[in-house]
This record gives sequence, structure tokens and C-alpha cells, in this order.
Amino acid sequence: MAERFFLLQWHLTANCDQHCKHCYMYDEPTYESEMKNCLSLEQCKQVIDDFSNMLSELDIKGRINFTGGDPLLRKDFFEVLEYANSKKNISRMGILGNPFHIDEKTARRLKESGIVSYQISVDGLEKMHDYFRKPGSFKASFAAFKILSKAGIKTAAMFTLSRKNAGDLLPVIDLIAKEGIDVFAFARLCAVGTGKNLKEETFSPLEYKELLYNVLEKYRQLEEAGSRTEFVRKDHLFDLLCQDLGLLPPRPKNKKMIYGGCGIGVNSLCVLADGTVYACRRFPSPVGKVPEQKIWDIFLKSKQMNEYRKYEKIKGCGKCELLPICRGCRAVAYGLTGNYFARDPQCWKEV
Repeated sequence: MAERFFLLQWHLTANCDQHCKHCYMYDEPTYESEMKNCLSLEQCKQVIDDFSNMLSELDIKGRINFTGGDPLLRKDFFEVLEYANSKKNISRMGILGNPFHIDEKTARRLKESGIVSYQISVDGLEKMHDYFRKPGSFKASFAAFKILSKAGIKTAAMFTLSRKNAGDLLPVIDLIAKEGIDVFAFARLCAVGTGKNLKEETFSPLEYKELLYNVLEKYRQLEEAGSRTEFVRKDHLFDLLCQDLGLLPPRPKNKKMIYGGCGIGVNSLCVLADGTVYACRRFPSPVGKVPEQKIWDIFLKSKQMNEYRKYEKIKGCGKCELLPICRGCRAVAYGLTGNYFARDPQCWKEV
């Protein structure tokens, strides 16, 4: 049985070396507050204590993905990290970050401080990636992967997908496999923050179905060839494709039990640099504030959090048999329509 866990995605700082064309941090109402009202070290420790106490009461393990901005730009980052690592029920810690401050000394210290994985974005081949991020970012990313791998930290590459860079997706998958990166996944661009300027770069449902099929076939070829890379089927519409292809495994007898798909309201929360708690960082979804409020109280009692859990209200999903494992991407739906309960704009299923 898989480990039961609760996940925090924690944006420790809004400081960043880049201003990416699809970033959901910039150009959002919270950005100024994140820059001016970043949680202190003492407040961060209070949040960690609260999280650990919650895990003990629930008898489950916890995971934290530290991110930002770039968490390495926070001067007391290693103090936060080491304090979190001292909690025995926080079983896994990772970083979603930039490549620019990774050297051998830093990588070793990250490993010693409990970091298991480090995710870096790869949004295309060099020209396309650097277009979205900044010149030199592509080369810096693959240099950092090598350093992290040498230090014993699992490497992960994340591709933010839009029509703009879709032509690079399969070549990037080949490159990731060739370079021996441990994990690869992609997620669709959400038209929030700076990404609002890329709304026109979205797919039609049938375009996206064809793309997913081609990706699935690429994954199959590489896996059969012995690739060491784990290709994560992050997009929940993969489940719909697998249903169409007759590849979906049997479901539990309880057809109403939510056990997969979008993590909103299930087993995760996001903490911003100023302590604002979001249901999901990929769209504006404030549900509380730490350390003023307890994490479990926010998750369980927040009026907005409980509204997000009314999954039957999601257009298209409410009557779909895949509701327990899919629900599309609520952030993509919100970014294009302003409505959390809107139909996933790339879903091709008739319901």
C-alpha cells in the first residue's frame, strides 16, 4: 500500500533570478505582500511545528516541496530546511527551483540537510526554453542536473506546456532520457499571473488528445528501450486517454471515493511567502493564513476549501465516471474562464 501523506508546497520567498513568460507569481495581487511581508525564521519554525503536530495527530507522514521564487535566495533557507528535517514525521523534502545557485558545495549541503529531489524546469530545447526564461538558463539547468545527481539528489525536469512550445515536447523527452534525468513530467500552462498574456496558446480538446497519445507512445518506446527516467503521467487527462484505449486499471468498488486526480481538497495545501495559504498555487485560491491559523483548521474548516471540495459541481466532471481519479485541471479551467467549476478546456469526453 502506498504511503499516506499530506503535502505542503511552500513558497519560502518571492525573490527570483527570472521573470518567466508564464509565471503565476508575478502580476498577481499577492506578489507585493510576498516581497514585503515574508515570514520570519521564527514564524517558519512555528509553521513546521504546527505541520508536524498535525501529522502526529493524524498518524500520517508529511512531505514538503520548498520553492519560491528560488528558495536558495533566502539567506536562512538552510536553517528552515534543517529544522524541518529534524521532524521525524516529515518523511520527504524536495525543492522546486532554479539552476543558477547550484554548485557542488551547495548540492552536498542540500543532501545532508534532507533534500531528496530537486526539480528544474525544462520548457523546450535551448532556444525555446531561454525564450520563456532567460538566456543561458537551458545550459545552466543541465549543468545543475549533473551536479545534483553526483550529490545523490534525485533530479526532476518539469515542462510547462502550451501550443507555443508543443513542438519541442517530444524532442525534450528524448533529451531527458538521453541525459538520464530521474523524473520527467509536464503540466499545461495556466493563464494566471504573467501567463495571462499566453491565453491564445491553448489547445483544442482534440489537439490535446492527439498530443497526449503521441506522448504516451513516446513514453512506451523509451520505457521498452530501458530508459532509467520515470515518466510521470501528471496530467489527469491521461486517465481519460487510457480509458479510451482500454488501458485503465480496475477501479475500487466505491465509485464515489476520491482517490486520485487533482489534489485540491484531498491531501495538499500551498503556503506563500507571506503565510497566505492557497488551495493551489497555480490560480488565486486563498483559504487561510499561517502561522495565525492552524494548517488542519484551514484544510478542514475553511469555507472556501469546503466549496472547492464540491466536486459534483464541476461542469462535465460531476456526471463522469472518472470523477474519483481525474477532475481535469482546475487551475487551467480557472485561468481561461475565471471559474473554478468550469469544464476543463482540453477535455474531449462527452458527458
